[in-house]
Amino acid sequence: MAGQIQLSEEAQRILRDLEAPEWMMEAMAGSMKRENQFTLSKIQRDYLTGRGPFPPEEHKLGVRSSRLRGAARASDPVVSGTRVQSSIGDNVEYAAIHEFGWRIVHKPRTGTVRLRTDAQGNLLRQAAGTGALGHLAIFAKAEHKRVKVQFQSKGFETVIPERAPFRTGIGERLDAMGRGMSSDLVAEWRARK
Repeated sequence: MAGQIQLSEEAQRILRDLEAPEWMMEAMAGSMKRENQFTLSKIQRDYLTGRGPFPPEEHKLGVRSSRLRGAARASDPVVSGTRVQSSIGDNVEYAAIHEFGWRIVHKPRTGTVRLRTDAQGNLLRQAAGTGALGHLAIFAKAEHKRVKVQFQSKGFETVIPERAPFRTGIGERLDAMGRGMSSDLVAEWRARK
């Protein structure tokens, strides 16, 4: 989702009247760079911090390794004519999955596993002290007595919900970014008058 920053009426009038000279656009880029850092801090603090899991509607991700939070970046603003553009995001491969959601379809499978047996051919099970897993069979290594067992799994689907921590943080800061950039533009214009 691309967000557009709205400048104040005074800032818009200045841009129209002066036809946005190069120095003004560079000043806007500097202001946007500063506002991006405030926005990035908000995203990291409010949406990429804490112990999850969190409900998707909170737009938050719990911290496991701090990799996602640490890799969050804001690009340097680029001036193109009378436009200044920048982005805030992350290059961690799973960032887009959490931002936009994902659906994984697992197809049914069949195969063979080798399970461990005792000398009489009875299937060995995990120790009873392992809680809920105490009834599960033990996979066999090459040196163990074993039996081959055919299996067939059902297909299933995994849905990772859209959480949008970046888009949410940017959306919440758009007004403040507009006010800050407008204030900087007006101050720069007055200083050059």
